[in-house]
Amino acid sequence: MKLLIAGGGTGGHVFPALAIAREWLARGKEREVVLVGTERGIEMKLVPQAGLPLETLRVAGLKGKSGATLFRNLTMLVPAMFDARRVLRKHKPVAAFGVGGYAAGPMLLATWLGAVPNIIFEPNAEPGLTNKLLARLSKRIATGYAISARAWGKKAVVTGCPVRPEFFSIAPRKPGNPLRLLITGGSQGALPINRALVDSMDPGRTLLFAAPGPLRLRKLPPLAAPGSSFRSAGPPTAINCATRRKWRAPAQDASLPSPS
Repeated sequence: MKLLIAGGGTGGHVFPALAIAREWLARGKEREVVLVGTERGIEMKLVPQAGLPLETLRVAGLKGKSGATLFRNLTMLVPAMFDARRVLRKHKPVAAFGVGGYAAGPMLLATWLGAVPNIIFEPNAEPGLTNKLLARLSKRIATGYAISARAWGKKAVVTGCPVRPEFFSIAPRKPGNPLRLLITGGSQGALPINRALVDSMDPGRTLLFAAPGPLRLRKLPPLAAPGSSFRSAGPPTAINCATRRKWRAPAQDASLPSPS
């Protein structure tokens, strides 16, 4: 009994997909899973690291594109549908689960055409383009927020966001001085969000750890914007969460500043 999970591109799509895959597999030895993404997404690294099978589609994004780029990406929908049908014939899933991102569109359209029941997951209050297009084709819609569930009506269920088990295995840690705060927000660790939080912190009482995403990692140090008044008990530390998927307490990790 195999579940197909489609989507990816960024951690916001891939990490929920991994959590769903693990939970599905944990509920019975007869269960199998396959994830579907693109060759350019972060799933190319994270899914094999998790020991899960990955199929890829030839597809690219449409939102925010124009001119020649938009035309080229539109023409890629044809080979993407051929790829999606090939994946269906190969794996014969009993159901499909879309987590958003480029690959989810053609893959879930193919499951709908093939009469495979499908569900989409929307973690945001404002749905993304792919899920807006797929909502009418889906049997059910799982949402992270009640506001998006109300917009979709009876088809939607508020489930919250899937969380990987690593987060539940971390021992509780009492707040100390300096206060240690992990920043993670926005698509691929949006730079304005990280900088705004850095600049708003108490300069003497807070030690920040930022999760900017792999593309931002090379551009951030130092994280604080030019002219920032930020002075913490230690410098902001960029953590590549694409490589280190498990957050650990700083005292346990030699690569992070030790407690003062």
